[in-house]
Amino acid sequence: MLERGNVAMGFNQSMIHHHFMATTTGGEIMIMSTNMSDANTINEIRSHVKEIQYEFSQGNFTKPFYIHAQDVPGTDIMTTKKDLIQYSVKDVDGGSILILTTNDTELLNAIQQFMNFQSSQHMRH
Repeated sequence: MLERGNVAMGFNQSMIHHHFMATTTGGEIMIMSTNMSDANTINEIRSHVKEIQYEFSQGNFTKPFYIHAQDVPGTDIMTTKKDLIQYSVKDVDGGSILILTTNDTELLNAIQQFMNFQSSQHMRH
C-alpha cells in the first residue's frame, strides 16, 4: 500500500502521517509531514491535497482505489452525489487538511464509511 501511495501521491509515504476523521458533517483528511521543517514535503502535501480536492469534486476516486487495490467504501455514493459535497482546504503548520461537508444523510453516511475505512488502513501511517 505504501509503495502505491508513493506513486499516487508523488511523495515518500514514510515522511508523512495521514489522519482520516469522520465528523458530524462529513469528514477531514489531514496529511502532515513527520518533519515540521521539511518545506519540500510540506509543499508536496499541500499540492496533493489541492489535487485530490479537485479530483474528488469531479467524482474521481481512482487514487484511493489504486492505493488500496480495492473499491473503497462510500465512493460509489460520493461519486453519484458529488455535487452535494462541499470541499475546502485548510493549510496548517506542517501540512494540509481537506474538509468534506454535506447536508445529505445518505452522503454523510458514505463519507463517514470512507473516512472510517481509510483510518483503519492507515493506522500506523
